[in-house]
Amino acid sequence: MTTTIFGLAPLLEAAAAGLGEPVAGDLRWLHLGPAELDRLTDSDRELVHVVTGERLPLDVPEAGVLVSFFVVQLAADRAVGALPPGADVSIPYVEHVFETYEESCDAGNPFSGDLFDIALAFLVGRDLARLDPVA
Repeated sequence: MTTTIFGLAPLLEAAAAGLGEPVAGDLRWLHLGPAELDRLTDSDRELVHVVTGERLPLDVPEAGVLVSFFVVQLAADRAVGALPPGADVSIPYVEHVFETYEESCDAGNPFSGDLFDIALAFLVGRDLARLDPVA
């Protein structure tokens, strides 16, 4: 079963038009406020830091903070339930987001380029670290 993601294509198209080129996922273009960022889990925040280098504050000012499209995608998917509350971001989720944008959005991909590779490497490492050692 494939989960539907929240599509950022209109935002990516607007950003790409302004830039004159497709959007890379780590481009910081939007402000998200406490309502959006408070949905992110500690695990999400760790993933964001490893993948994009962003350190998201725990106390987000009402004016919000400038974040990447990678963060916007996670926050939007938390809001609509594509990433259920408390569930970790999974390898299939990251692959699905990447493939969805690659197939349908010429304006960019929030998980594009190195972000995709780094996210997968981090998640594989995390999953391997959680395995019980074999006796």
